[in-house]
Amino acid sequence: MLCKQPMHLCPSERPWVYCVIDQQEADLKPKMEKRSDNLEKSGSKIGQVNRQLRRSYDVNFKMMVINEAESSNNCKAAVKYGVTECNVRRWRAQKDHLKNAHSQRKAFRGPQSGRFQELDRRVCAYVDERRKDGMPISRAVIQLKAVEIAKELNIPTADFKASLGWCKRMMRRNGLTLRRRTSLAQRLPSDFGEKLLSFQRYVINLRKKHSYPLDQIGNADQTPVFFDMPTPVTVHKKACLADGTKLPPYVVLKRKTVPKEAMPAGIIVRAQEKGWMETELVVDWLKVVWGRRRGGLRKKRNMLILDAFRGHLSDPVKKQVKAMNGDLVIIPGGMTSQLQVLDVVVNKPFKDNLRKKYTEWLLSGDHALTPTGKIQKPSVRLLCEWILHAWDAVSPKSIIHGFKKCCISNALDGSEDDVLWEEPAEPEDGSEDSDTEHSEAEDVCEE
Repeated sequence: MLCKQPMHLCPSERPWVYCVIDQQEADLKPKMEKRSDNLEKSGSKIGQVNRQLRRSYDVNFKMMVINEAESSNNCKAAVKYGVTECNVRRWRAQKDHLKNAHSQRKAFRGPQSGRFQELDRRVCAYVDERRKDGMPISRAVIQLKAVEIAKELNIPTADFKASLGWCKRMMRRNGLTLRRRTSLAQRLPSDFGEKLLSFQRYVINLRKKHSYPLDQIGNADQTPVFFDMPTPVTVHKKACLADGTKLPPYVVLKRKTVPKEAMPAGIIVRAQEKGWMETELVVDWLKVVWGRRRGGLRKKRNMLILDAFRGHLSDPVKKQVKAMNGDLVIIPGGMTSQLQVLDVVVNKPFKDNLRKKYTEWLLSGDHALTPTGKIQKPSVRLLCEWILHAWDAVSPKSIIHGFKKCCISNALDGSEDDVLWEEPAEPEDGSEDSDTEHSEAEDVCEE
């Protein structure tokens, strides 16, 4: 191929000279230019190094490059994955940090110390002190303590709010992590559909036969109450009615005798050596709680729904319910998560409110100490006050909705059947807040 090229002379004396260029080389140039343009647009790929664009790589990719470099060498790894050799060397030097980092992380940027370093230091010292005493520390506790320390340091509330995001970043900066208890959730039985329909048919037939008023349809359940320190409270039996009425809580203490100190009004306290809800205690609950509801003394026809706990299935319990002109309905085994009103709408906000009171007590600092310097467990009266407060905070509207959700108090004409498919309503007391959602199972510990 012939083409004209000027010689390197002055413009007035520059003649045109014909030279010969290989046809194959001329055809190859536009292809190489086109390929280079495509690389710049698409970014670098494996085996291709793009020096025009800056790219970020996550930890997963960096570890692949490191493994390749260790098995061969840095140059081969750089060529295979399309990166520069200096990056390979730097990543190999950061291998220990990369192993402990999140697989999607791309850089180790960000401040290594918070904006309020003194506050972080005092919060960490508080966590260390509590952990040495064997006390539980949740994120909610850290946030409350941070607010208290911020006031002591005269930090304006507009500049520091002790948000959940701050708590997570502070824990990450100081090597704190969450430890969570694990438990096996209840699994529905394989024939749960048949059991569900059978239960609903039985309840509807009883309602059509006896026409119970809503204040004569009730559900009761016992709930273990555990704190992270030894406590005398083991079982708390709650009961509510379909019209939203909450019956007095019934507390069983793990001890031989009932304390002599006066208990707050509105709560019933009993004692059992092992803290179990035995048949005798169930019968006692029927007499002192269920029998004293509105209409109980007149023995109005009623329906009581209980789970399949063996203490509920004993003959003395059945005889007592029958003597009170009641119909006992037992929830099939494994179905309490669907048919137990207290499990569906009550237990979660109740335990959250109870945990909140316990957390506030931990942060109060006014605690009696044991001879060894440990914090004494709260008194029985104080625990009963917490239970009453948590029980009062449960919304009656949520209880009414729960009975309909479990298909117990729905209108018999079918006009309220849509409630079965509605999402549960948010509690009015804000107990579903994300800061305290998992507070019962959380515990902060050092990595």
